[in-house]
Amino acid sequence: MVKIKDAKINNKRFIISIILSILPFFVFAARLVDWQIINVEHYRKRAQNNSAYIIKTDAIRGEIVDKDGEGIVINSTGYRVVIDRMGLEKDRENYVIVKAVNLLERLGVPWRDVLPIVTKNGIYEFTEDKENLISSLKKYLKLKNDATAQDCMEKLIKRYNCENFSSEDKRAICSVRYNTGKLGGASARAMPYILADNVSREVMSVVTEFSLNLNGLRVETSTIRILPDGNFAPHIIGYTGSMSAEEYEEHRGDYSMDEFIGKAGIEKVMEKYLRGRSGKRVLQRLRGGQVLGFVEQEPAIPGNTIFLTLSSKLQKTANQSLEKWVNKAKELGANDCKSGAVVALNVKDFSVLAASSYPTYDLNRFIEDNTYYSELVRDKEGIPLLNRTLNGAFAPGSVYKPLIACAALQENVLKPSELIHCNGGFSYYRGYTLKCMGHHGSINVLTALEKSCNVFFAELGRRLGARRIEQYAHKFGLGVLTGIELPESTGIIAGPDHSALTGAHWYESGSSQAAIGQSDNMITPIQLATFTATIANNGKRLKTHIIQKVTNYNKNDIIVENSVENVDNTEISDENLQTVKEGMRKVVLSGTARDFSGYPVEISAKTGTAQNAGSDHTTFICFAPSKEPEIAIAVVIANGKYGAVSKGVARDILDAYFGFNTAKQ
Repeated sequence: MVKIKDAKINNKRFIISIILSILPFFVFAARLVDWQIINVEHYRKRAQNNSAYIIKTDAIRGEIVDKDGEGIVINSTGYRVVIDRMGLEKDRENYVIVKAVNLLERLGVPWRDVLPIVTKNGIYEFTEDKENLISSLKKYLKLKNDATAQDCMEKLIKRYNCENFSSEDKRAICSVRYNTGKLGGASARAMPYILADNVSREVMSVVTEFSLNLNGLRVETSTIRILPDGNFAPHIIGYTGSMSAEEYEEHRGDYSMDEFIGKAGIEKVMEKYLRGRSGKRVLQRLRGGQVLGFVEQEPAIPGNTIFLTLSSKLQKTANQSLEKWVNKAKELGANDCKSGAVVALNVKDFSVLAASSYPTYDLNRFIEDNTYYSELVRDKEGIPLLNRTLNGAFAPGSVYKPLIACAALQENVLKPSELIHCNGGFSYYRGYTLKCMGHHGSINVLTALEKSCNVFFAELGRRLGARRIEQYAHKFGLGVLTGIELPESTGIIAGPDHSALTGAHWYESGSSQAAIGQSDNMITPIQLATFTATIANNGKRLKTHIIQKVTNYNKNDIIVENSVENVDNTEISDENLQTVKEGMRKVVLSGTARDFSGYPVEISAKTGTAQNAGSDHTTFICFAPSKEPEIAIAVVIANGKYGAVSKGVARDILDAYFGFNTAKQ
């Protein structure tokens, strides 16, 4: 009996299990009938009323720091005003834009205005100095190159249906909608349009309150890019900006039209590391505007941190010193002195410790203030936007003479003990006399460097000839690219090749003139610093660089690190190099830089004066300590006239580097 009862229980369990297994299939089948047969129209309409949009989430751009990790360009949390286009009825978009722009203008807040057209007395005109933006606008509107601002506005006004607004409001509507129109695609409408970035907490409060009665306008938190010191190194750091049509075409597929991109400097050359990678979110929304929810598909990945080789202490010192000594030159009588540059290198690896160009500008104002930008562009005298450290080329003057001494000794056209007589002028070539600043008598190469004798080096130039001088110049980093990661000029080395390019005839006497740093020689400060460091480094030229390393955003994982890279070996013998170094030491002990003779650290140097239109340029190169060099410096003060001003800049930097305060002694 027990066995029969157990069998019945097992049968019941089996039947229940079968029913439980089959039941879900019956339920699913019933739902399919409901979805696809009975209520098919209801569910079709419901699906049509839902929309899904893929929205890009911004990646945090990487930071830029100095060699010790001190922030140069850093990120912080801020606020931005956005127009939520997805939540707007299309016929109210213009109204919301006008209200939002008028509010921001009343608050004195710059808004994202990309339209290169201004209103003057009710007439539309193109903005000055915006040729690229004007060209992009015409291309977008499919207008001819000779189209006027009025032509562009008429087409925009018609396209955006804003005929019934005032001329100023029409312009605001067209600016915002033109920019949003460039983004294109259905998903673009789902992305909030940034109308104003980095607004203050006070503005945030006002806009938030105002938006309670204006659907579509809101404030959101964002990551803002901050430069603690806009004057630190604007020519080096560069900036980011909206992409032009040409840039967008170049990067199509990798960037969306609303992304910022590096436009100049480190921001541009290190774009692939700084940018980061955008994320993606899916927005599900009813047609009536109700948000059903977000689903994150890919999180954004922040950009990398760039460590520069710059020392904040030395860079700030260089900036202040250049301005001080340029103004000092004017006080002394060089009324046309307006500019200069200085570069300091680490002799051990040729990394840039400081690179300052004057006149300079405030990068914060440059980014935020269009009027300030226009002023900088129109300054054709000071040319503050020119990076003179890398792209300013100057006649070097007598700082060129250590190169000539190295070449002459190595080529055996001069013996270390050989005497050449100076009677105040070099007259080897008929009808041509090159004057010297003194009557030095019979002197050797050490004294010639010490006294900066033109006759001595003019004779060496004659013996070497222009082509051999050019070969050695290139080996020392003059007239060639130094290898720095930023755009730089190659400069000019005087000789037959350059004369041929300009259509001029080269005369042999030019070799003598070139040997004293004149003729067609045009050298950049970064090249002069590289040349000086090469002498200090026993004739071995390394790659000059300003990038120390690239790390992840949190700075705890090195991605790329710069290593010492040999570029050239000048093949100057140790004996000949030692002779030239000894001569540069004598320049300090008893020569044209003897005001450094009592400096706490031994310095080797060479002074220079270069003739040109207006007051002479003054140049100075040095390295220290003389026996175990650590730092090499090159200074150029255009039209500075007085050697004291270029030497003054070098002294300020040496003091900052070694921790002295000799400038006030």
